[in-house]
Amino acid sequence: MNAFEQIAAHFFEAQGYWTRVGFKVDVSKEEKRAIGNPSMPRLEVDVLAFKPGRNELLIMECKSYLDSAGVRIESFVGEDSVHKNTMKLFNRDSLRGLLTSKLLAQLRDKGLLLPNDPTIRYGLVAGRIKAGDEPQLREIFNAKGWLLITPSELAQGLRQFADRGYEDDIATMVVKILERNTVN
Repeated sequence: MNAFEQIAAHFFEAQGYWTRVGFKVDVSKEEKRAIGNPSMPRLEVDVLAFKPGRNELLIMECKSYLDSAGVRIESFVGEDSVHKNTMKLFNRDSLRGLLTSKLLAQLRDKGLLLPNDPTIRYGLVAGRIKAGDEPQLREIFNAKGWLLITPSELAQGLRQFADRGYEDDIATMVVKILERNTVN
């Protein structure tokens, strides 16, 4: 969902990251075969966020799930292949390794990285999390060193847009309208 990815990108931009949405990563047929998925479509990073001052690169998966139960713990633990398949970046080490190496090579070729290797963090921006699953998800993400942006963290980060100067983008405009016209 491109709109949600754009909102997530704004969240990171407000924290000083440069972002790219829907960044395509070039992977050869042979490389796809090597990880056991020859018919896999072109890899894409939902939101790529880079903070030069820290030399930190975030590789973010975005799941809005606004009109569903939300992100589920079953997507990360157990044998539920249906849900685990939606979170391939987190559940398939070979895919994550391939994506990371190809992404870094591509960014270097384009001159988009500093000379030293960046610190890489994988993460998830969730628009909704299944009721009761957030504490377990937080545990898993912390244990793996991954970044979890929960719906409340995303909302809080976006609320800060209400105090920013004029910016002609949808996310900022919507937040300003909602925050300035909420009856308490």
